[in-house]
Amino acid sequence: MDFLITHWQFATEPPTELENNPVGLKEAHWYHCQRNAPSLRPWLESLEVPQSVIDSLLAKNTRPMFEQYDEHNCLLILRGMNLNHNAHPEDMPSLRLLYYHGALISAHKFPSETLNEFCAQLKTGNGPQTLEALMLGIIDDLNKNIDSYITELEDRFTHLNKLYALNKYLMPTHQALIKIKRFTKPQQYALEDFRHADLELSNNQHLSLRHSVSTITRLNDTIDFLLTEIEIIKGEIREYHAEKMNRNTYLLSVIAAVFLPTSFLTGLFGVNLGGIPGTAALFAFVIFCCALGGIFLLELWLLRRLGFLSSKPQNRITTRARRKPESQAETAANSPNETAERADKNDTID
Repeated sequence: MDFLITHWQFATEPPTELENNPVGLKEAHWYHCQRNAPSLRPWLESLEVPQSVIDSLLAKNTRPMFEQYDEHNCLLILRGMNLNHNAHPEDMPSLRLLYYHGALISAHKFPSETLNEFCAQLKTGNGPQTLEALMLGIIDDLNKNIDSYITELEDRFTHLNKLYALNKYLMPTHQALIKIKRFTKPQQYALEDFRHADLELSNNQHLSLRHSVSTITRLNDTIDFLLTEIEIIKGEIREYHAEKMNRNTYLLSVIAAVFLPTSFLTGLFGVNLGGIPGTAALFAFVIFCCALGGIFLLELWLLRRLGFLSSKPQNRITTRARRKPESQAETAANSPNETAERADKNDTID
């Protein structure tokens, strides 16, 4: 079976890894599969899994969701950070978890560091001892990876105090947060549905599931807060550039006004016509230059007296000290929310 990556039984403690050639579907077994393998669908059909369930499990471009079929069977689709080599973490490939007749069938298209870590723990005897603990561990580890990445973005963003570095880093950070938000928000709803579902799988895990829901809710609040902060800083950057441009335009206008009379006089006395006074005087040119200098100084004095040459304002943008919001009420990111919803249509990885 080329679709089966690993196969573990949790019927006895400690869990043991079995051969990747299972016969039928056994209770308390974990089957981890390659989702895009052609032989996976026929195997699921041979287990008499309903076609609608198979279609949901193997669907492309899915959002995080929870589907309950009865009190024994459910499907949970989650997203996690892409921690593979040379990958973009914010792409967030999907991980599907089908709990069917007491067995857990997981499927992914791209390698998952979370599942690799759990397999390594199970081989050393330190991993989860039940399927329920395995599912909750996967959920918590996905949340932990999202939290670590967002914290890294926030720390890097907070310590930038130079305009050039801030402006250069702002757009990639904004795009990454929007990509993450398009999956973390529905993932919060999926985990809330899973927590309130009437399932044997989750009946004894309400406290742990409540903690998982609280974590993903806090992450969404943090993302909203950062998106709002980015919009504020982008407005400050636009204001800074507009003020800088206005200041330069104003300075050029003042310089033109200062030299306008002197340009007029030099142009007037530079015409080749007879009768210009002082042409025969020895010090006429020196006197004329002194007169121009006097006019120039007089204009500077008048412009400063009238307030046109005030001291240059300090143009500096500093990042605000940030704290993570504790509830949804602390954030006001309406426009970033709309942007994140529009971005749902542009899935790049699944």
